[in-house]
Amino acid sequence: MKKSLIALAALASVAGVAQAQSTATIYGTLDVGYGSFDVQKSGSAKSTQKGLMYNTNDSSRWGITTTEDIGGGVKAGVQIESWIGGLPRNNFSYSAGAGASGAGVAGTSGAVTNNFAQQGAGQSIDATSLGNRLLFVQLSSGAHTVRLGQQSSLVRDAAVSFQADGSNVVGNLIGNDGSMTHRAVAATYMYSAANGLTAAAAVANNTRQTDGMATLNTGNGYYAALRYTAGPLDAMAAYSSNKSGSYDTGVGVTTGSNSQLGNPTQAMQSTLLKDVTTKITVLGASYDLTVAKLYAQYGKVDATDALNATSSGNNERHAYSVGARVPFGKAWAFAQLSEGKSRNSGGSYEGNWTGASYGVRYELSKRTYAYAVAGESKQDTSATANTKANQYGAGLVHNF
Repeated sequence: MKKSLIALAALASVAGVAQAQSTATIYGTLDVGYGSFDVQKSGSAKSTQKGLMYNTNDSSRWGITTTEDIGGGVKAGVQIESWIGGLPRNNFSYSAGAGASGAGVAGTSGAVTNNFAQQGAGQSIDATSLGNRLLFVQLSSGAHTVRLGQQSSLVRDAAVSFQADGSNVVGNLIGNDGSMTHRAVAATYMYSAANGLTAAAAVANNTRQTDGMATLNTGNGYYAALRYTAGPLDAMAAYSSNKSGSYDTGVGVTTGSNSQLGNPTQAMQSTLLKDVTTKITVLGASYDLTVAKLYAQYGKVDATDALNATSSGNNERHAYSVGARVPFGKAWAFAQLSEGKSRNSGGSYEGNWTGASYGVRYELSKRTYAYAVAGESKQDTSATANTKANQYGAGLVHNF
């Protein structure tokens, strides 16, 4: 009897230790294929990139997740995720100008430039730091989750979850917009109700302060979102308001003599150059008819610089997209159309903003598929100029 009790006690002890241990999982996605991407501003030479590329359809990445049961129904976890390769369209940037957004093709202006030396075709791994996509810790208990660190913003979740193309290919004005799809360093709370409703709120408080200089916001604001999923219907609404700025550190200004060194002392001046508030609204919905899955999105970005009401930093753009996926056998085809308006320079000009993407995906196995995609976009950047981009690609994606 004693031996039996001792054995049971030992087993219970081992089980307790096992329960306290955390589990780690390595995962990832690799997308490699051949493709072409070109962009041209009217009146300028066309820039084209061709060759083997990463991330044309899906985002090549790898990551680590850990979870631990810390008792009382509470689980702790960490997620670290990094890029592999570079997005082809990120090889192109534009000089500052009216309506410039600094992200992808959307909202761009000025002369077309490129940075192939940093992210050219054939580049393998350009992840400059571990966790440059995701880097957060979280606690979850039942329907409640709290997450701290760099994570997908709530507006990004709405923008990328309702793309008919499910792809990085250029053409979806909402899914390609860097403002609507940004990540955030924030504290997020999520509540998932049993009726399919999920509510979330996040706060970002990122500032830089230096004695004698203006306080600099580097993404300071809040987020809110609601999502409802029931049967074939999935719908989400998200909103964010963030403030960011930049300042010129200035030059040393003579303030008097230093009695010990006999040299004039220098005081650094700081001028706040921009104080931009960016408000973003994204709506998305999908409905599965079995024979086809329908998608619809709406997105709006409104950026206002409080220091210069007429500067090129002020712009507003909005777009909607509609699309569908049609399954047949082990494959499904998609088509998506986007259209919108982009107003820049304090509202001095409002131009058209259009895009389209289409393609097919064939499932080779549960974790591997082949794809062929194409997309195009066009934006009127002024009354006499526009920027066009075209992309196509075909390749393989493997998830591990």
